[in-house]
Amino acid sequence: MMTLLVGMVLALAVGMLCRWLDIPSPAPPSPIGALLVVAMTVGYVLAGVWS
Repeated sequence: MMTLLVGMVLALAVGMLCRWLDIPSPAPPSPIGALLVVAMTVGYVLAGVWS
């Protein structure tokens, strides 16, 4: 559970830094692409919990 929390905080920090420094975000620009990233992340986390 701690790993999930650290990952979420790190992701938010990277997103905020990209916004503040006007660096292009490393995330896909479309909602479908963003949902794909979320789906892969959720799948990775669930596989780690179940294994």
